[in-house]
Amino acid sequence: MTRAESYVNHKGRLPWLLDKATHKAEQHYQSLLASWESFQVFIRLIRCWLTDTYAAPVQSILMEVGAVIYFVSSFDLIPDAVPVLGLVDDVCVINFVARSNLQVISSFRNWEVSFR
Repeated sequence: MTRAESYVNHKGRLPWLLDKATHKAEQHYQSLLASWESFQVFIRLIRCWLTDTYAAPVQSILMEVGAVIYFVSSFDLIPDAVPVLGLVDDVCVINFVARSNLQVISSFRNWEVSFR
């Protein structure tokens, strides 16, 4: 079982991960500028899936949770402590997952807009 599957199968652990990711994203807003919106959509989509207010394909949820785990982890390809480059790999993962799930993200954003 992957770490993402572990979080998805134990939904009680997801809020902690999402809160930690949100806090880190707020601290590194400028470094994430290009991927900020995608990351925020991941967080909102996972929260809605977690509360059963939105149904998304499990494969997409796994990819998004995996991207959040990668972002939160300080031990990744380029450690976050490395100035300037520390978040480059995180941004690449976020962008890859966003591009791989464009249809799911688009559908979710349309669903969100329908409630405004």
